[in-house]
Amino acid sequence: MIKLLVNHSDLLKGLNCVATALPARSSLPYLTNVLLETVGDRLKLSATDLDTTVITTIPASITTAGSITLPGKKLHEIVRELPEEEVRMSATGNRITINCGQGSFALSGSSSEQFPSLPSKSSTDPCIVPVSVLSDAIRKTSYAVARDDYRATLNGALLEIGENGFEMVATDGHRLSCISLGSIKSDNSIKALITQKALNLFAKLSSAGDVNIRFKGSQISFEFDNTMIFSRTIDGEYPPYKKVIPKENDCILHTDRENLISVLRRVKTMANPSTHQVKFSLEKDSIVIQAESADAGEAKETLVSEYEGNPFQIGFNCNFLMEILRNMHCERIIMRMKDSNTAVLINDEEESEGNDAYLALIMTVKLSKTLENQVERD
Repeated sequence: MIKLLVNHSDLLKGLNCVATALPARSSLPYLTNVLLETVGDRLKLSATDLDTTVITTIPASITTAGSITLPGKKLHEIVRELPEEEVRMSATGNRITINCGQGSFALSGSSSEQFPSLPSKSSTDPCIVPVSVLSDAIRKTSYAVARDDYRATLNGALLEIGENGFEMVATDGHRLSCISLGSIKSDNSIKALITQKALNLFAKLSSAGDVNIRFKGSQISFEFDNTMIFSRTIDGEYPPYKKVIPKENDCILHTDRENLISVLRRVKTMANPSTHQVKFSLEKDSIVIQAESADAGEAKETLVSEYEGNPFQIGFNCNFLMEILRNMHCERIIMRMKDSNTAVLINDEEESEGNDAYLALIMTVKLSKTLENQVERD
C-alpha cells in the first residue's frame, strides 16, 4: 500500500532527475523501473543501471507509507503531460492510480523487493567543493574523455582533491585537458577515476551551493540539494600525463578565440570528411588556415593574430581543436608550439598568475599530401 499527495512540479523535477540514470535499453526489466518510497514526510525516488545510481527526495503529504517500482519512462511521460495541479497517487499491490485534475491513470508496477539494492552513503568525511567549481571543471575536461578505449583508465577523468588543491584531468590520447585550482583545498583527500556518465549527470543535475564528495573502495558519491549520485569508479592507474606536456614550446600565437572558431567553422566545410584536417601557416602578424578535400575543393582564410616565432606549417584535427576552444570562455587564447610534430599547448590569455590554471593540449597531425603540395604552391 502507498497513498500520497504531491505537487506536480516537485514530482516532475524529481523524475527529471532520476530518469537520467535509466539505461537506454536493458535485458533486465527491473533496471528500467523507478523506485518510489515514502520516507517521513518525503517521497524518495531512485533509479540505477547498476554502475550509476541517482536518488532524490521531494516533499509529499503521506497518508499511507509504502513503496513500489514503476516503469520509469512511462511514469515520466505521464507526469510530464499532467496539468500543474496536485497529483494524488494510490497503490494497491503492484498497481498504482495517478489522479491529477480531471485525468486518471492506472499503471502496473512491481514489488520494491525486486529492485536492486541501493548504495549507501559512505561514512568517510567528505570533500566539500562549490558546485560551480566542479561543474566548470567537468565542462572544461569531460570532452577529452575517451569513448570505449581499450585502455579502461582513459574512459574516465582523474579527480584529485586534497591539501594541495583541486585537479581534474582527461585525455583520449589525441588531446588532453587539465584544470588545477590551488585555491580549492580540503583536509580530506580523494583520488579517483570517474566515469563519463557520472560526470555528465552531475553537470546536468547540479545547480548551486556546495557538493559533498565521498570516495571509498570503488564507489564515489556526490551529494547536493536533496540529490545523491553514486557511481562505480574505474580501476587502474591513470597514465603519467604530465610527461607528455612539452616544456620548450617557444613559438607563441596570441589570437581571438571566437574569431578562430569562426574561421575554423568556415574552412572545415572543405576538409576531408574522414580526417577533418586543417593546416595552419604561421606568419608574423597572421595565420593562414587551409583545408582541402579531393572531392569538395579547398578553402583558405587569413586571421590577423600576434605570432612570435619562426614561420612554419602545422596540422590539426579541426573537430578536436574546435571542441577545445568551445569549452573555453575567455576572449583570447595563447597557443604554444615548437614544430609540426610536437603537441601544442592552449591557455587562456586572460588567466591571472597564481595557482589556478587551465591547460589544454592537442596533438598535431601529419599534413596530407594535398596540403603539403598546397604549401609548395603557396
